[in-house]
Amino acid sequence: MCFSGDPSSLSVGNRLIDSEHQKISCMVKDIDQLILVKHFVALSAAIKKLIDYLPEYFLVEENIAKAVKFDFTKHRLAHQELLNNYRVITDNIIIQDGKLSKLERKSYIDSLNNILIEHIVFSSCSDGLYCSKYIYTAIIFTP
Repeated sequence: MCFSGDPSSLSVGNRLIDSEHQKISCMVKDIDQLILVKHFVALSAAIKKLIDYLPEYFLVEENIAKAVKFDFTKHRLAHQELLNNYRVITDNIIIQDGKLSKLERKSYIDSLNNILIEHIVFSSCSDGLYCSKYIYTAIIFTP
């Protein structure tokens, strides 16, 4: 479990999707730890793993939506925006070879986490895809 605080407040009411969100959160935490220990070769691999994994995760959500005959068009755009935002941030980390100040590291990692949290809370909820019990609490893992 990589979200700190009460991760159930980010539950969408679907264990598979909740599990996928946790997995992404853990990948972000791994990236943070690799920046912290300055393991730049592994950092590039972890970033690639995250970016490559996101479309797989999106497909899981899309298949669930199709199974319940949900129009996924709007949510697909939210996924593309999430992926694009993640790419911008991770490209910046790679350009700097992970050699970031504490403030830069915190800013990039907080941004990756907040993009995920916003996607879970606002996109999933506003699209009506999930939303069984949202209580928005800023939950960011603690390094």
